[in-house]
Order: sequence, then C-alpha cells, then structure tokens
Amino acid sequence: MPTAIHKPGSTLKAQVSSGLFWSAGARIGQQFIQFGFSVVLARLLSPGDYGLLAMVMVFTGFAAMLADAGFGSALVQKPDLGEEHVHTVFWVTVVSGVTLTAITFLAAPWLAVFYAAPALKPIFRVVALTFTISGFGNVPLALLQKRMQFKTIAKITTWSLVVSGIIGLVLALLGAGVWSLVAQALAALLLNAILGCIASKWVPRSIFRIAALKNLWHYAGHLYGFNFINYWARNADSLVIGKFFGAPALGIYSRAYGLMLLPITQVNSVISQVLFPAFASIQNDKPKVKRIYLRAMGIVTLTTFPIMFGLVVTAKPFIYTVYGPKWLEVAPILQILAFVGAMQVLINSTGWIFTSQGRTDLMLKWGVRFSIVVVASFAAGLAMGSVRAVALCYCVANVLFIYPWLAVAGRVIDVKFKEILATVAAPFVCSLAMAMIVAGVHLLLPSVWQPWKTLATLVSVGVLVYGTIICLFKPFALLDFKQLIREKLTVRLKSGVLPRPL
Repeated sequence: MPTAIHKPGSTLKAQVSSGLFWSAGARIGQQFIQFGFSVVLARLLSPGDYGLLAMVMVFTGFAAMLADAGFGSALVQKPDLGEEHVHTVFWVTVVSGVTLTAITFLAAPWLAVFYAAPALKPIFRVVALTFTISGFGNVPLALLQKRMQFKTIAKITTWSLVVSGIIGLVLALLGAGVWSLVAQALAALLLNAILGCIASKWVPRSIFRIAALKNLWHYAGHLYGFNFINYWARNADSLVIGKFFGAPALGIYSRAYGLMLLPITQVNSVISQVLFPAFASIQNDKPKVKRIYLRAMGIVTLTTFPIMFGLVVTAKPFIYTVYGPKWLEVAPILQILAFVGAMQVLINSTGWIFTSQGRTDLMLKWGVRFSIVVVASFAAGLAMGSVRAVALCYCVANVLFIYPWLAVAGRVIDVKFKEILATVAAPFVCSLAMAMIVAGVHLLLPSVWQPWKTLATLVSVGVLVYGTIICLFKPFALLDFKQLIREKLTVRLKSGVLPRPL
C-alpha cells in the first residue's frame, strides 16, 4: 500500500508555504536557543574539551552516515513508496546501527591510540550508542518529512534541543567537562528518535523484502557513495588538525567552523527540508522545479550573505564579547571560513536538485572530483604548518568548484549558470556594500572602547545599512520573501481558502 505524501485537499503551494513558515519559525527559535546554550557552555568549558569531542565526531559521524546508507532520503524521494520499502529500510538501519555500535566499542582503544589521547577511549564507547539510537529513529523522521508534517518536525526538534541543552548545561556546571557535551549530543538524538516514533504513528512490522531493498538501492547507493566520499573530504581538516596540532587547536578550529555553519545550516535546512519532498513530488515538471529553485536561492542568499560578510568584519569583537578572551584565536579563522560559508550556501543548494531529481549518480561523480581538490587543499595547509593555512586553502578549493557544481546541477533542471548568478547578484552586492561600510565605521571607532560596545555599534550599523540598501533597491529576492509571508498569512486568515497552484 503506497504511503500518503500530501494531506487531502491541500495543494503543493500551500504545503510549501506552510512548511517554510513552520520550519523557519522553529529554526529562528532553535537558533537562539542553540546559540545561547553554546555560549554558556563555551564559557564553562575549554577549547580542549571541544577538541576531544570533535576528534570523536570525525569517526562517529562517519559511522552514523554508514548506518543510514542514504535510505532515509530514498524513502522521501520515491513517488510510489510501499509498506514493504518502509519496513525493509527500518530493519536495515536498525541492524546497521547495532553493528556499528559494537564495532566502534571494540575499536575505541585503537582510535584513541591514533590521536595519542587515552581519554578518548571511554568517550568513543559511549558515543557509539548514537548509531543504535539513529537506527530506530531515521525511518519515522523520514516519514514525517515525506508527509510534509513540518509543524510536527519543528516541535520535535525544538523540544529535543531545549531538553538536551539543559542536560549539557547542568553537567557542565557540575564540572563534567567534555562529558557534558557527550550527554547533550546523546540526549538530543534520543529525544528526536523517541518523539519521531510517537508523532509518526508508525509501528514496524516483521516485513523484509530484498526486492524492495534493490528497488531503492539505485538511488540510495549513489547517494551513499557521494556521502561516503564527501564526508571524509569535509572532515579531513578536523582529522589532520586533531592528529597533528592537538585537541586545543581542533577546539578552536571547530568553534570557528561551527559558527560559520550555524546560519547556513539553519537557513539551508529549513529550505531543503521543505523543498526536497516538494521537488520530489513534481520531479518531472522541470519548469516548476526551476522556478521554485531560483526563488529559494534568492531568499537563502538574501538572509545568509549579510551574516557571512558581517562575520568577516566583526569577528574579533564578536568572539571576545560572546565567548571570552580564551577563544580569541577563533577570530582570524572565522574570518576566512565566513567566505567559505558564503560559497557553501551556493554549493549546498545543488543537493536539492540532485537528490530530488534522482540524479545521485551525477552527484557522486562530481563529489569525487570535489573531494580530491578539498583533501589536497588540507594537505597543502598542513604543509604550511598552521590551522589558519588549512582554512585558507579550504577557501581556495571552494572558489575553484563554484562554477562546476552550479553548472552541472543547473543542467539537470534546465537552469543556466548565468540565471543563478543573476538571482544571487543583488544579495551579494548589497551584503558586500554593507560589509564595506561597517568596516569603515570600525576604523573610526575609538580603539579604547570595550569589545561589547564596538560589537553593538557595528551590528546596529550593519542592520540599518543592509535594511536601507535592500529597501531602496528592492531585489527580487526581497519581493519573493514578502510574497511568501503574504501567502502564508492569507492561508492562515482565510480558513478553507487555498492559494492558486504554483
């Protein structure tokens, strides 16, 4: 029996609008909550604590990816999904999760030896539980996404974030050190799995079909291959920094990298969580996919570009004010990675196209090429002998691959590279102009000012300038954003009246 995708009586436009509304609202709240917890924990813990966890996450994050094997996305993408597909994937992910937990538990001593850090052995063994937890939670959460129940997903992720944050904070206050971060991560994953199972109202049955697994593998296999290669390419920096520069250096780098990723993951995950199932449901209608993609790209860059460029010019007062003087080494690395973040906004969007259109084979092909360049850049940075050099070389690698990634993905849905550039040009120029003005104001401020006063002034100027620029020039992305809000409010106010189909 096929699994329902859309709610009866609804339209895709209504579901996309509602999904963006709930996902964005939840993400805004979650970002404040997550950022608040991270600030307090960073002041209570040391860079070395974060470095130890980052060392563990390099390997455990990879194992978590192995446990899913791309089947979660395959469930969302497949139009004619049957019960045999869902139950088969569930049992595969559960068995994979339990197996990886056992392997990691046994391999913990050797992994600790690799880093020359005996303290990592018990951490590896406890964190290994995440694979089993994920194995039980992946399918229910994928079903919620396929049904486009974004309000439910928003509630689940928010509660998980709040409860796990409180647990981590209490343990940090009690002096638990790195274990407070471990407990926080485990609690968030466990709550997501439990609440996802409850909300999906789906109960696994003893159904396993090899044919169903093979049916999904053509899609999932290529996605799995891409994720495998891409994971190590993107985490090779943490691996080499942890191995050759130590836990404190990795803690500094991972803090900068996490800050760079925060606005990207918050905004991009909102859009991708909604657009992936939406694109998958209309995957044969290329003009419609193209139109929605360009619209989404405009909105994403309108909101993320100013944050990235703003971090470049406010990094030092921001780090000093928010995290304290012991984290000041983060600032110069953050300035470099902020440029990477702006490029990642563009590169990451190609995933919506490849996965929703079933072209994970093309995604794998170009992922291999990108990974080779990225790993080579990390090797070059390591040879130069500093963490900052690793970040700089990574930035260069991203510059080299912007055009190939966007051009190849664009051909899948008949979008030309120049059309993408035209969409993101206005947000880019407006953000760059804002950053230049803020940098000029920074030079005029008294050097004796306290960092918090400097930061408050620069942020205020940046918000005022950017808001004024986009209101004066009215880029299409701003008009699309306003239209999205109006559509949602119209649907909410006019009970039973749905907007025109896309």
